[in-house]
Amino acid sequence: MTPVSTRGGAIDPRLVRRSRAVRSYLVVSVVLATVVAGLVVGQAWLVATVVSDGFEGSGATDAVITAVVALAAVVVGRALLGWLHAVVSARAAVEVKRQLRGEVVDRLLDGTPARLGRPESSHVVTLLGPGLDKLDPYFAKYLPQLVLALTVPAVVVVAVFAADPLSGVTIAVTLPLVVVFMVLVGYLTRDRTERRWRALVRLSHHFSDVLDGLVVLKVFGRSRNQAKGIAEVGERNRHETMAALRLAFLSSFVLELVASISVALVAVSIGLRLVEGHMTLMTGLFVLVLAPDAYLPLRQVGAHFHDSAEGRAVADDVYTILDDPDGPAAAGRSEERTTLDLAGATIAVDGVSVSYPGRSAPALAPTSLTLEPGTVLALTGPSGTGKSTLVDVLMGFTAPTAGRVTVRTAEGRAYDLADLDPDTWRTGLAWVPQAPGVLAGTVAANVRLGAPDASDDEVLAALADAGATDLHPWRDLHEGGANLSAGERRRLAVARALVRVRCGGAAVMLLDEPTAGLDPATEARVRRTLREARVTVLVVAHRRALVEDADAVVALRPLPVERAQPFEQPSRARAPQDERVETTVAT
Repeated sequence: MTPVSTRGGAIDPRLVRRSRAVRSYLVVSVVLATVVAGLVVGQAWLVATVVSDGFEGSGATDAVITAVVALAAVVVGRALLGWLHAVVSARAAVEVKRQLRGEVVDRLLDGTPARLGRPESSHVVTLLGPGLDKLDPYFAKYLPQLVLALTVPAVVVVAVFAADPLSGVTIAVTLPLVVVFMVLVGYLTRDRTERRWRALVRLSHHFSDVLDGLVVLKVFGRSRNQAKGIAEVGERNRHETMAALRLAFLSSFVLELVASISVALVAVSIGLRLVEGHMTLMTGLFVLVLAPDAYLPLRQVGAHFHDSAEGRAVADDVYTILDDPDGPAAAGRSEERTTLDLAGATIAVDGVSVSYPGRSAPALAPTSLTLEPGTVLALTGPSGTGKSTLVDVLMGFTAPTAGRVTVRTAEGRAYDLADLDPDTWRTGLAWVPQAPGVLAGTVAANVRLGAPDASDDEVLAALADAGATDLHPWRDLHEGGANLSAGERRRLAVARALVRVRCGGAAVMLLDEPTAGLDPATEARVRRTLREARVTVLVVAHRRALVEDADAVVALRPLPVERAQPFEQPSRARAPQDERVETTVAT
């Protein structure tokens, strides 16, 4: 296989550019490879000296014994350098994988998934888990051999040419043939390797989708039918794997054949001249022992490229995320914006819409509204009109396709949400998602996710105000809240948001169905708590009681399919406490 990457170079420039560990590793590899090249030449000379002096000379003389000892030292030195190169390679692979995993996770957490079309969780898990582990062969096998292939053949050709110009010219002419065959075979096998990775990704997607819908499939008696689908996808994955392996063996055979023929040409030339007496045994042995080492590194590069090619395809997926031009950049943001205070701020949504590739209808049609400081605004409408999408936009998880969100602070300064640092913006927000997340641990630990410094009394007060007095702070919770009911998870999330407001400095609450699954008494308690919070609140609501408590209501309506009318952009004014204003936004 050829050292032709999916990016067109032997060494991926993105790894060199972005990773300090790779740059340090390449420097060390070049130094080690240069020393190894010198030892290769020294080993061949010592072998030739021992054989020629032992058979043509006076036998086991002191010089021959010294040469044997030196030869043993060279062999041990090459073994130690090989071990050292393997250790350096393994450490570089670990460091690069750690760095890439950290960068991808940070990028996925700062809102980038929306800009990238929301990578599926199964793809992310496969990418960050077994996917990046496929970089191990790239660093442990391919790159060491690649560096050796750049140094050893050059040193060997020079040494052989100095000893026997004819053999040197023969090796110099046949070496490019090995490279040519590597390139030709590589272009064919590269696509197979990439298809193998894509087949694995499809298999993980399919399996994840089946697991997500297994309960529904079981209810309707369709779970058994999915076994056939998984078997078919697995069979395609097996087929692609075997096709890639078949080509790998064939390409290795081609490289071995070309290298063997090239070494045979040198050996025939040396044999004829030795018979005719035109070359000494010492020179002939030196060249003959050294010649295979000129081709060996190139053959090893081709063999180990198969081990690394899948890792290169994984790296392409990683850099698709990391090199997204629309991702948020911390550079250029002013220090003034890092101290943004949302207390008393007005948030204006101006004609914001969100569309996803492959969907004919927008997830959120152009919508305008204003969040006045200290008021409660209810966002209503049928399912699928974009209420949760709008909350994602305000959280910074989703970039609007059109329109913008502006923030005007109490001091009168106006900022565009797209220009704000996501982490800084979210420090002023308290969020209750439609499906609250729960981590393995205690109830108190999950409530303190909103404010790690909250005291026990503050945690208890938040739980009580969220109607969750039955949730003991030290109760153990399973991952994802498996031992909680839907209503308990909802109340836990509300308590977490309250702690964030009271102890974490949040001044804006974004709540997606905070009272879903709650009984009327608990719902009344949560409604009263939200009113008493005295912060800006945007609540996605379907229940009448929660809507009636709001100072203003924005009703999102589905866009008629047959015709698309211009969307209203209603002007918003702060409503008095005892008067509720309802605005309908055609979406």
